[in-house]
Parts: sequence; structure tokens; C-alpha cells
Amino acid sequence: MAMPGATLLKLKYNRFMTVNKTNYKTLSSQLDDIVEQIQSGEMDIESATAAYEKGMVIIDQLESQLKLVKNKITKIKKQFGS
Repeated sequence: MAMPGATLLKLKYNRFMTVNKTNYKTLSSQLDDIVEQIQSGEMDIESATAAYEKGMVIIDQLESQLKLVKNKITKIKKQFGS
């Protein structure tokens, strides 16, 4: 029998994955590119600031995805008594 909390978690996970179709690997690669661009020192201050802001948005998305995975793993462990 599915627990109400587990159903809610699944709904939140599905909604998140529907809204955010960019996967972790792609986001991580985009963040790496931004870091390289900023570290190159070739960007003007406005471009570097915009890139930094975009990087922070990507970091937030990555952290959200990791949190969802962590919650799912915790749920699986509880389900199987680990």
C-alpha cells in the first residue's frame, strides 16, 4: 500500500522533471562552461556578472535535482528497511 507522503513525493518529482527537462549532466556541463568563461578573464564586467547570475540559477537547479534524488533514495531505503 502506497503511503500518502510517498505519493506526494512522486507527484512533486514528476512535476519537477516535467518543468525542468534539462538533465543533471547537461546543467553541470553548462556550469563548467560558464566557469571557464569567467575564469578566462576575457569577459567584460557586465557579461561576467550576467554569466555569474546564470551560473547561480544553474547551481540552484542542480541542488534541487540532488535533493529530489536524495529524498527518493531515503524513501527507497525506508521501504526496504535499510
